[in-house]
Amino acid sequence: MVRRLVVLAKSGAEMLVIDPDRRAEVARVPVGDGPHEVAISPDGRTAVACNYGGQRPGNTLTVIDVARAVVIGTISLQGEDVVDGTKKQRSWLRPHGIRYLPDGRHVVVTSESTRRLLVVDVPEQRVVSALPTPQQLMHMVALSPDGAIAFCTSIQDGTLAAIPLDGRQPSVVTSGDGAEGLAVSVDGRMIWVANRALDEVIVFDTRTLARIATIETAAFPIRVAMTPDGTRALVSCAEAGCVEVFDTASRERVATIDLLGDKTELSPMPIGICIEPEGKRAWIACQRGEFLALVDLATLAVVDRIPGGNGPDGMAFAQWHEGSSTVGQ
Repeated sequence: MVRRLVVLAKSGAEMLVIDPDRRAEVARVPVGDGPHEVAISPDGRTAVACNYGGQRPGNTLTVIDVARAVVIGTISLQGEDVVDGTKKQRSWLRPHGIRYLPDGRHVVVTSESTRRLLVVDVPEQRVVSALPTPQQLMHMVALSPDGAIAFCTSIQDGTLAAIPLDGRQPSVVTSGDGAEGLAVSVDGRMIWVANRALDEVIVFDTRTLARIATIETAAFPIRVAMTPDGTRALVSCAEAGCVEVFDTASRERVATIDLLGDKTELSPMPIGICIEPEGKRAWIACQRGEFLALVDLATLAVVDRIPGGNGPDGMAFAQWHEGSSTVGQ
């Protein structure tokens, strides 16, 4: 089994490929301007990065063969859409959140500027549907376990949307100011949403979008990740310089993992969280320090720090058996 951690360095416009066992960088791959989030195909060999852009909005995805650490395609997010009741050609700008569907062929991508959730055929390198949402600045996306429903947050509106990928009408509820990071529970029954401006996480029922609980967090919770066994949720609190660990059943705080900062404006800013498939370790992408923190999930302590490139943000874990084919080619 080959294992790789991929990290988007958004200020460096590149993807780092990390050997997680040697804790060493093995390659860097150029992508588009301002890459923020990345998804890995179910077979582990293909990465798709969202090129969000900088001063100029981005509208492309970069497709990478992780095993060879090479770009195998650039997908332009443009095509026919219905705008104000009229069909027209348009570019879907500011792609940000991204997830692979279970079929291993398609990804869903949020387009912030155009209020669309895109379904993209990776091998054919084209957008196959553009689903509308009432949300402004639809930012992050998570999927139900069967891939039928996409859950999306809006930082501007402070909302959570459930968008059926079959084109049915989306449902939208209020989460709170700065709703951003989100994660669906392993059993698919709950979704945790981080309201970064309110220092809280809201737990929703995925079927009804009813509120189940409100959990107080440290300053500026920005990402949420679930352990593979479903027992714990990790929340990166950017301005507090820590990651908080919660028991998903009791919703009690289990631990606070300090990212070894000095508690000033120069302290590390944890953003992305990537938990390895075995559930024993987690990687935290830290800006203001530009490093990746390795956390032992048994001891809930930082055990190492390695360089993370210029502006580490979105991360994903890839693993595959030698000889398997690349879906994205």
